Amino acid sequence: MRTVYLRMLLLFQSAVSSLTEFSVKGEIRNFAVGNGKVFVVTDSQLLQMRLDLVEEKHKDISNHTHHQVNILLPFDANKTLITCGTSDCGYCELLDINDISRSLYREDVTVGPSVNKSSVSFIVDFDEGNGTYMLVAREKVPDHCDSVGGVSLRNTLDSQIGGIFSKAASSNEASISPQSDAEWIDGFQSSPPSHSYLLMNVKSGTGPAVVVLRMKNSRSKTEMTRSLQGAVLQCCDDKDRKKLLSSSAVLSSGSPLLWAGIFTAQEAHDPQNTALAIYDLSQIRDRVPSYFSCKPQCTAQKGDHALSPRAVVLKHSSMSSVAAEKRGSWIELYIGTANGQLMKIVLDKALNSGCVTVLYKSTDDRMVFPRMHFDPVDHKYIYIALRNQIRRVAVTQCGLYSTLRDCRASQDPSCGWCLTTNECSIQDECSNSIWISIPEDSFQEELISFHVNKVSTKVILNLYLNVEVTHSPSSTCTFKTGDRNLCDSSTVAFPNCSCTFSSQHLPPDGLRVTATVTIGDQRITESLKLRSCPDITETSSYDKCAACISAGCQWSPSNQMCSWSQESAPQVHTQDTCKELLSEKDTPEIFSLEPNQVSFHGKNNAVLKGRNLELVKKIHFQGVMECTSKETPVLERSTDTLKFSIPSGNKGTVRVCVVTEDGHCHGNAAITYGSQPTCTGLQPRNTWTSGWRKIHVLGNNLEFVDEVTVHSSLKLITLNSNKTFWFHTLNQREYMDSGPFSVSLRVGNSKVECADKLLYLPDPEFTSFSTSKVDSDVLVTIQKTEDMLSISKEDVIVWGLQEEKQFECVIDVIKFTALTCGIVGEKGREIRVDSIKIIVGNFTKLIEMTQHGTGYLYALVAVGILILLGAVAGFLFIKSRNR
Repeated sequence: MRTVYLRMLLLFQSAVSSLTEFSVKGEIRNFAVGNGKVFVVTDSQLLQMRLDLVEEKHKDISNHTHHQVNILLPFDANKTLITCGTSDCGYCELLDINDISRSLYREDVTVGPSVNKSSVSFIVDFDEGNGTYMLVAREKVPDHCDSVGGVSLRNTLDSQIGGIFSKAASSNEASISPQSDAEWIDGFQSSPPSHSYLLMNVKSGTGPAVVVLRMKNSRSKTEMTRSLQGAVLQCCDDKDRKKLLSSSAVLSSGSPLLWAGIFTAQEAHDPQNTALAIYDLSQIRDRVPSYFSCKPQCTAQKGDHALSPRAVVLKHSSMSSVAAEKRGSWIELYIGTANGQLMKIVLDKALNSGCVTVLYKSTDDRMVFPRMHFDPVDHKYIYIALRNQIRRVAVTQCGLYSTLRDCRASQDPSCGWCLTTNECSIQDECSNSIWISIPEDSFQEELISFHVNKVSTKVILNLYLNVEVTHSPSSTCTFKTGDRNLCDSSTVAFPNCSCTFSSQHLPPDGLRVTATVTIGDQRITESLKLRSCPDITETSSYDKCAACISAGCQWSPSNQMCSWSQESAPQVHTQDTCKELLSEKDTPEIFSLEPNQVSFHGKNNAVLKGRNLELVKKIHFQGVMECTSKETPVLERSTDTLKFSIPSGNKGTVRVCVVTEDGHCHGNAAITYGSQPTCTGLQPRNTWTSGWRKIHVLGNNLEFVDEVTVHSSLKLITLNSNKTFWFHTLNQREYMDSGPFSVSLRVGNSKVECADKLLYLPDPEFTSFSTSKVDSDVLVTIQKTEDMLSISKEDVIVWGLQEEKQFECVIDVIKFTALTCGIVGEKGREIRVDSIKIIVGNFTKLIEMTQHGTGYLYALVAVGILILLGAVAGFLFIKSRNR
C-alpha cells in the first residue's frame, strides 16, 4: 500500500512540476524573474513562483484602486525583493526573496510614480560589483507629496550614505529632470556594467520624440548624473514612427552595443503600423538632449543628436514587445504582438533577417505584455504575460522537425540535426556527435544548390549542401537519369560533390537527373533538369531566363543570354532575377478573394475571382517572412472563378497567389488571419419539440464560423448578417432525446465548444381564443398553457381565418398564459374570424371557433337563457296549480 501511495505522489508531483502557464486573479501589472523565482504583481496580489510556474507563496497587497505596486526588483545578491507602491504618497519594502510573506523592512518614501503612470527601475552596479544603487525614472507624482518626477539614484543598503532608499548624495542633489512630459519605457545597464541606459517617449512643443539617455556608472551619484548623454531615435524611412512601445538591449561583452526597439505610427489599421529596428547605441555623441537637464549641471553640452537604425528588421501591424539575445554571431529576437502571438526572428552578423517563426499564439486577442524575461538558468525559456496569464515558452521548437531538410529549413541556428540521435535538437542535446545546422549568411540559400559548367567535351555538375557541421560526416552522392548512373567520374568532399559526364548525354530538350545526398540515414533528394546552357532559346525573355537559372546555368541580364556557369558562381532564385521580364499578357490575374478575413483555423468554401484562371493548378499562401508556405488544391474552377479551402495559419496577413503548371505564382491578394471565434452563450437556451427555433449565438469573431454542430452529429446551416449569428433547430426526433445537448462551432477543420447547452422542451399548448372589435380592427386573445419556453414575438406567427380568406394577426403582447394580436380592418368591411392558425417554428396549431372562442360563448349564453326560461315556466306552472 505504501508503494502505491508513493507512486501516486510521484505522479502528482510530475503533473504539477512543469507548468507552461499560470492564471492569476485580476490583471497582471508587472512581473520579474530572479535567479530562481518568478514574481508577479496584480492589483491585489503579489505571487512568488518557481521557474516552472508552480506557485510557492502569495501575498495580498490591496484591492484599492489607488494602490499599486509599480516597482518590482529582485535583488539576488542581497537575497531580497524590492517592492515600491502607491500607498498615500508611496512606500518601499524589502521582502525575503525566498519567502515574500516575510517583510524585512518597510518605509514610507516617494520612489515610484502615481497610479497608472509610467516608471522604469533597475539595479545599477558600480566598482566591479562592490556597490549597488536602484535607478528610478518616473513620471511626476501628486504635488502634495512634495516630490518631482525624473531620474534619481536610490540606496539599496542601509550601510550607504543616508540609509536605505535614500536618494541623498555625498554633496549636492543628484537628479535628472525632463523639461517636457516623459513616458518611461525601458532601462538597462551594459555588460560589463559600465553604463546605464534609459528609453522614453517625450512630448514637447515641437512634437513627440523617442529619446535614449546614457550615464556612466559611478559610486558618486552626482558624477553619474552629470555624465548624462543622449540622442533622439528616428524611425523609419517609409514613415515617421515617433512612439516607442518596447525595447531590449542585445547584451554582449563586445562592441558595438546593439539595441532593438518597436516603434509605432499609431495608425491601428495600417498593416505596417509597427516597425522593429536595430540601433548602435555606442554611436551616442557627447550631447545632452534639449528635453533634459542635470543637477549638478551636465558635463556635456546640449544638442539634439539623431540616431538612425542600422537595420529595420520587420514591419507588422501590431507588435507590442521585444526581447533580444546574442547567441554566438547570431541575434535572436522574440516579438510579442497585440493579438496574442509570440514570434521569433534571427539576424546574422550583418543584421540580415531570417524567416519568422510563431512560438505561441493565444486563442483570443490578449496583448503580450511590453516586457518579457528569459529563464535566468539557461535561457531555454522565455516568460510572457497576457492580461491575467503568465506563460513559459520554449525559445526553440527543434522537435517539430523530423528530417534534416526540415530542420535546416527552420532557419533557426539553435536547431541542428544530430546524427547520433537522428533528430533535430539544440547542440547541448547532441554531445559526442556530429551536429548539422544552418551556416552563417545563409538565410537566402536553399539547402541544396548547384551549377553546371563545361570543359572541352565534358559537363561538370557541382552540387553544394549549404550547412554548418561540427565535424565532417561521411556522406555519399549519387546522380541518376532513370535507372542509369550519370557520372563518368565523381568526387565527394562534404558538403560538396561533383559529377562529370559527356556532353553527348545532354539532349537538346534537357536531361532529368535525380541527385541524392546521403548522410547517416538521411537521404536528401533533388530533381534537376540539366540543359546545354547556350542552346536555351525559349520564346519569351522570362521563360528563357527561368529555364537558364533552373538548369544551373548563368544568366546575363544585359544581353539576355544564357551561358555555362563559372566555377564559383552561386545559384540565384528565379523570382529575384527574372521577375522584371514577366509579361502580364495571358497570365492569371486575381481581382478579389472572399472571405479575406478568417480565423487562424482557416475556412472552407473560399472564392477567388479573376482572369485566365483555367491555367491555375493550386493556390499558394505565404506569410510575411514566414519560414514555410502552404498550398491548397483548386476544388472547382472556371475561367474567372476558383473555389478552394483556406488552410490554417498564424495571426496576421498572408499573401496569396495562384500557381500554374510551370511553377510560377501569379497575382497578389491578401488574407488576414485573426483569433478563433468564441461562443459565450446561446439565446435562448431551449427549443420546442418540433424544432426550427431561431437560436442566437453569443460571442466574438462569429463571422469566421462555417457551421454549427448540435449533439456532435448534426451540422446545421447558419445565417450570418451584420455579424449577427444564429441557427435554426431541428425536430427532436432527430435526436430521440431532450438533451441538454452540447453545441459547437465548426471553424475550418476545427471545433470550438459553446459555453451553454441546448435543451428540448414540449411544444407550446394553445387552448382557446376570443375576439373583440376595436373600430374596424379585430383584437384576438389566445389562451395558452404556462411553460418554460419564453416565447418571443419573433417566434410566433398568427393568422386569422375566415372561410378561404387569411388575415395576418400582428403580435402585440406575449405573457405566460396568453398572447394578444391584432388584425387591421378596412372601413366598410367587416372581418369575422372563424378560426386561427398559430405557427411556432415547425409547430402549427389550428383552433376552430366551434371548439373555443366567441361562437362557443354564444352557445353557452343561449343554453343559459333556455334553462332560465324553462325554470321560469316551471315556476309559473307550479304556482298556477297551487291556486
